[in-house]
Amino acid sequence: MLSGSLRCGVCGGAIGQVSGKGAGYYGCLGGSRRACSNQLLVPRRLAERRLLAAVQEKLTPSEVQHVLERVEKEIHKLLGHLPEKIRLTRAAVGEEERRIGNFIEFIGNGKGTPALAQALQCAEEKVTALQNELRGLEASAADVFKPPPVEWVVERLGSVQEVLEAETVQSALLLRRILGPVRLVPVRPEVGRPFYKAETALQVLDLLEAPEDGSTLLQWWRRWASNPRPETLGGRHLHP
Repeated sequence: MLSGSLRCGVCGGAIGQVSGKGAGYYGCLGGSRRACSNQLLVPRRLAERRLLAAVQEKLTPSEVQHVLERVEKEIHKLLGHLPEKIRLTRAAVGEEERRIGNFIEFIGNGKGTPALAQALQCAEEKVTALQNELRGLEASAADVFKPPPVEWVVERLGSVQEVLEAETVQSALLLRRILGPVRLVPVRPEVGRPFYKAETALQVLDLLEAPEDGSTLLQWWRRWASNPRPETLGGRHLHP
């Protein structure tokens, strides 16, 4: 299920199934070729079960709602300049339109010259550009992100949980997308058996995005490259 997402915390190489015994074992592919010092193996089903449990721990409406509220605050910070920018752009449009009116009046009074005609054309082109900019700014201001109601979050999380709990290709793809690269760092304690510590960033926003959903809300979430992430799943122990 997680093949292709796991990375070795020692060499950074891929971790994959290196043994077919039982349900199989995950290990560093470089280590299996003696190219990495990481020789630790962990049962494949155990690794997947522990990581899935960690994801499900984060799938609570309160956790997701908290992330969405942080997204809203950050977007408002990013767009805090819009009201002033809109005001200045509107003023610029008005100024250029007044210039155009003056040019037309001069021409109508028989004072037209080639230079004046060229200035009129430049002013008209500038007004068109400013109006296009203004429409874009106003559309951005009207499309400011608002978190969905908690009832919507609960319903969406329920459908995500169903997909994750099913051992299907769809659940594998969803799990890889919301986890991203997962680093398995071998830990050798003074007491007890060695184990892997899984480190990844759970991408909560991707949990709420269905592939077929093209709503404005979800497009906002996709476009916001610097969206906050919840705490990593560091500390999740995968014992061999």
